[in-house]
Amino acid sequence: MADVSAAGVHRFETANRLREAMDLLAPTAVTVEQWSLAQGGFPGYCRGCGDWGQFSQSQPAAGDWANLMEGMMCSCGLNGRMRGILMALDDLLLRLGRIPATAAVFERLTPLFPRLLERLPGLTGSEYLGDSLASGSVVQTAWGGIRHESLLAPSFGDASLDLVMHFDVLEHVPDVDQALRECWRILRPGGWMLFSCPFYEELESTIVRARLVDGVLEHVLEPCYHGNPVDGGGALVFSQPGWDLWERVQHAGFGRVGVSLCFDPVQGVLTDACPYPDGHAWPVVFAAQKP
Repeated sequence: MADVSAAGVHRFETANRLREAMDLLAPTAVTVEQWSLAQGGFPGYCRGCGDWGQFSQSQPAAGDWANLMEGMMCSCGLNGRMRGILMALDDLLLRLGRIPATAAVFERLTPLFPRLLERLPGLTGSEYLGDSLASGSVVQTAWGGIRHESLLAPSFGDASLDLVMHFDVLEHVPDVDQALRECWRILRPGGWMLFSCPFYEELESTIVRARLVDGVLEHVLEPCYHGNPVDGGGALVFSQPGWDLWERVQHAGFGRVGVSLCFDPVQGVLTDACPYPDGHAWPVVFAAQKP
């Protein structure tokens, strides 16, 4: 059975139960999402700014489809994906019954970061600013001094953090397993990793789109890019995660792994509404504890 928290999050600790929930919710999701597109959004509650208002959804270009997780925009700047992340974080903090003293998130220049900082005063934010920089460097940018960190080689010391977070970053690193091991390394025993990535329920195994071979980029499939707050050219997608990600988190050393299904039309948190099975993703957030 799912564990439903006071934050309204449905949390699952087995993949089979999560699959069942997705299957049961799928007809409702389609109905709500079609209505949202027809209406250009709908009213709801934003967990970020704490206001009730209208979530706006732009129409896709002809022949294209609208990603509702990256849409359903609140006037405060948060989209549906970001509100889902806040749902999962609030759920984790409720379960902990305390605020982690030290936390890091691998983003800094997004509308989500200030909302994370409100909840976690000891939070350190960073961006990936280029291959030539050393993690921990502070770079002067158009947005001021920004700390550079690589998820593959973060500068944080061993067992130095209570909470590590990365949201829609993992698909952009060339070595997912190394990134997960590094998160385990910098967490204290009992610490938590909270993360999201596009999670495609029809993919049993992760699809590799690109890789680094002896430092040389090799495209396995046609290049695909996602939005990047520090690079207008976008961030290259190295992989599309599948259900095997659950086991890969466990193999990185995390003893307890759960997934929060954050689908909630009232809060404007929907699926990506992709019409193609291998591209359809639900709003899920992983929470994994280091023993």
